[in-house]
Amino acid sequence: MKSLVIFTFMLFVSINLFAVTAQEAIESANKSGLAVFLVITDPGNANTQQAMDIANQAHSKYTKSGVVQMNRSDASNKDLVAKYSVSNAPLPLILVIASNGLVTGGYPSYQATADLLIKVIPSPVKADVMKALSNGKSVFLVVSRKDMTEKNEVMNTCAQACIEMQNNTKLIGLDLEDQKEKAFIAEMKIDPAITSPQTFVINSKGQINGTFNDEVNTTTLVSTAKKLPAAKGCGSSCAPGACGTKK
Repeated sequence: MKSLVIFTFMLFVSINLFAVTAQEAIESANKSGLAVFLVITDPGNANTQQAMDIANQAHSKYTKSGVVQMNRSDASNKDLVAKYSVSNAPLPLILVIASNGLVTGGYPSYQATADLLIKVIPSPVKADVMKALSNGKSVFLVVSRKDMTEKNEVMNTCAQACIEMQNNTKLIGLDLEDQKEKAFIAEMKIDPAITSPQTFVINSKGQINGTFNDEVNTTTLVSTAKKLPAAKGCGSSCAPGACGTKK
């Protein structure tokens, strides 16, 4: 009887594992707050195991992640193939998907290393900024610490500006004391010694149009967010991810 129960349980687990598609596996990992190393391949590809080994090495170094393998030829994956624009990509290909579902980089297996894959995993706040930009939205990034009394007022003003922008702008907060954001804070050249909230206005093309260190008003925020970049190039003020991600 005990053996029958164990067999039935193992059969149930196997059926459920078999039923999980690549999309379901990615969504499940993201819901758990994990980034994903997605190995895209085709049946019989001689380099698939090498790609899986690299992805697993990256996972072992960055434990808040999962590894998912996707068969590009499988009809059940056609939506993901279109979504990630990989129908003609050289295989195996390893994509890096942030915990919010945004693809932030990728390498063919012959170029990939565990360290390169980990390097393109953004911090949570940077991932939010990148996702907003990828959706064509501008961003109000409010940088503060918990002890800054003006924080709530600034956030409320930015929230009102978002409404006036018909929700085409995303309000995102960045805590200066968040250790996970140290690299992003340095990348944005934010002075950790600021004594009042700092507001970055990033337009929908990824350029930082303005930085405010004092009180802000909705009129200024809206007009600043609507400014578009020059026709050529991204410029030195390009926000993270705005110039595209190499694959």
